[in-house]
Amino acid sequence: MRLPANWENFLAKAIDFSDFYPKLDKLVGQMDPVIPSAENIFHVFRWVPPDRVRCVLFGEDPYPRLSSANGIAFWDAEIDTWHTKTNGNALKNILKALLVAEGQATYHTSIAECRQIATKIQMKQPPQLFRFWLEQGVLLINTALTYGGSDHKKAHFAFWQPFHQALIRMLNCRETAPFYILWGRKAWRLEEDILPTLNDPYRIIKQGHPTFIHQFLNKNNPQYSPFQTIKKKTKLLWI
Repeated sequence: MRLPANWENFLAKAIDFSDFYPKLDKLVGQMDPVIPSAENIFHVFRWVPPDRVRCVLFGEDPYPRLSSANGIAFWDAEIDTWHTKTNGNALKNILKALLVAEGQATYHTSIAECRQIATKIQMKQPPQLFRFWLEQGVLLINTALTYGGSDHKKAHFAFWQPFHQALIRMLNCRETAPFYILWGRKAWRLEEDILPTLNDPYRIIKQGHPTFIHQFLNKNNPQYSPFQTIKKKTKLLWI
């Protein structure tokens, strides 16, 4: 339950780890079960070193299931293929948004049809897709890295806020700051922490949370997808 050494070194000027880790241990000690598992809380940082972060995609909080949450935002560890039934809507709506951006679907295309299209075009399956994003330097991270139940959400978001403030500040101190993709109202609040050291609103991309199709896509503009803007700005490959 510790950050990789390269990230500790990168954040050392902004975070007092001798104070942070005991507080984290106390928070986790109050959780039953620990979601994600303790060894996966900082899982995403093992994938993307600090000097390779090109984009930070903030979600809200982990999937509320130990079997799904793996420490990487939006990656549901239970889902191996697009045809696997999901407990939530986020991954299904991300699939649809990716296909809309490619001109393969619209807002009105059913998820069943989207799954068939994904097979037809030989789209990367969810685990491969998330690895593809990570390998390009997309840090997939939640606004709260831990989930302690619906009654304790506020406490978890509050705990992680100083961590994210430090993370953002240090990333913005690099020669090239990353793009920030903020999905959902909890993630939107981080804009206040990003702008003072970024001074470039163009690098912030806000959208509703993918759990809610009417916030993530637009039925009045069925060909719209947030990935159209994301692709144009970040110049990364998303499918």
